[in-house]
Amino acid sequence: MIRTIIQQNRYMDSIFLMNATRDVMNIEGVKNAVLVMGTEMNKTVLDEFGGLTEEAVRASANDLVVAVDISGEDVLSRANDVLKGLQVESRGSGGAAAEYATLNMASEAVPDASLAVISVPGEFAGQEAKDALMKGMNVFIFSDNVPVEEEVELKKLAEEKDLWVMGPGCGTAIIDNISLGVVSKVRKGGIGIVGASGSGIHEIAILIHRYGLGISQAIGTGGKDISGQVGGSTMIRGLRFLEKDPETEVIVLVSKPPHPETIKKVLAEVASCRKPVVIFFLGGDPEDIIKAGAVCAASLEDAAETAAAIAGGGRAGNPAYLENCRAELKGLAGAEKAKLGSEQKYLRAVFCGGTHSEESVLLLQDMVPDLHSNLVFGKAGKLPDRNKSVGNTLVDMGDEEFTRGKPHPVMDPAILNERLMQEGADPGTGVILFDLLYGHGIHRDPVGTIEDTLRKIREKTEQEGRYISIIASLCGTDLDIQNVENQRKRLEELGVIIMPSNAKASILSGMIIAGGA
Repeated sequence: MIRTIIQQNRYMDSIFLMNATRDVMNIEGVKNAVLVMGTEMNKTVLDEFGGLTEEAVRASANDLVVAVDISGEDVLSRANDVLKGLQVESRGSGGAAAEYATLNMASEAVPDASLAVISVPGEFAGQEAKDALMKGMNVFIFSDNVPVEEEVELKKLAEEKDLWVMGPGCGTAIIDNISLGVVSKVRKGGIGIVGASGSGIHEIAILIHRYGLGISQAIGTGGKDISGQVGGSTMIRGLRFLEKDPETEVIVLVSKPPHPETIKKVLAEVASCRKPVVIFFLGGDPEDIIKAGAVCAASLEDAAETAAAIAGGGRAGNPAYLENCRAELKGLAGAEKAKLGSEQKYLRAVFCGGTHSEESVLLLQDMVPDLHSNLVFGKAGKLPDRNKSVGNTLVDMGDEEFTRGKPHPVMDPAILNERLMQEGADPGTGVILFDLLYGHGIHRDPVGTIEDTLRKIREKTEQEGRYISIIASLCGTDLDIQNVENQRKRLEELGVIIMPSNAKASILSGMIIAGGA
């Protein structure tokens, strides 16, 4: 049965709302739950869930609306108790955070603040960001669904005031060694990143950290920054800033391919940049990048390795990156392929990170036949039904068609469980591929959210005399609160093969399905 709870004038930002959803879902007797603010857009989510009551229809954008599918009426009181007890906490330190009703109150209480993190419904984010800029603060806009015209206006205002707008829809940045949004803790160093890609920035940063180097600044732009309308405003500004920054030795740019007019602007700036630039534009034209004098990377890992090599005085670029990866993984791929039955022909990839999904499509599309995805990207065919795999299938579980009213899988990978079980039960599945991300703003125990499911898959397939090759990449560092090394060991105990990067995990998966070579 579905019941709806309304808490008036109780605003929760995006990150806290996702954590609150997890807390409600953990209540015994709660089968499913949707926690949203009462905006008109969110009411469509409630309607689909079956929780759009008359009271919910009347809810305002400042009202918290909770719809729960429960096993009995007694569960409703437990859900109410949990909701009443929820407090805004600093999950990194364990201490309480100060709460202010308005930006004005916050800026008066902290007059030296130089940056505002905006995480409110998109219809209000623009005005809040404008208010912050007018007070002389840079802004990091986590909120999405901000009209692109408003983004253009905000970025023009920021340029006039010599301030920064990162976003809207910016999930990741590292500014002066402080992690913003959803990202790992990394050491300070000489490599700067500008990206319209959250998990892309994240992976490049953690790999550079693993190589013993560090990040000067990682500037997120928001996905629409590279559109024709916005014209790469923040990407170009970030490139110029890092060129002048004395702490930055090498610059990395990462995004989907910018709009044709925007890429001309960006590459014109790259051509005049006096510092080495490494670029990974997913699906971009390598020739254009090379003509601009930059190094064109074949993957996120290749971008990180190349930047690290240049910073260390080594060679600029590895044209044999993919060939070397295949040579390195050939033995393991062959051994895994030998464990599969003749009917186990298919790869099933279930991703948290959006850029990880897209990178995997690019690496797999020419390795495995008949690749399908819920993404409209690369050569992958569109899945007729996003909930059902066809042949070789790659699913971005972070797409909003899966996350409406639910925590994003980057923050809480429990959303993967149902799909993982489905793929594990399919006798045609030979390889399951997934990723997990770590760091600030992310679940404290990502492996714990899917551990039981992986164990059940192993137990069931063993009973049936089958083996599935399960492969994963872990995007995190030794500085993260989740203890990534412990996470790796727990997965390996379940027979999961851990690869050092999303690219190598994808390539290995494709090689197994392609016959071990």
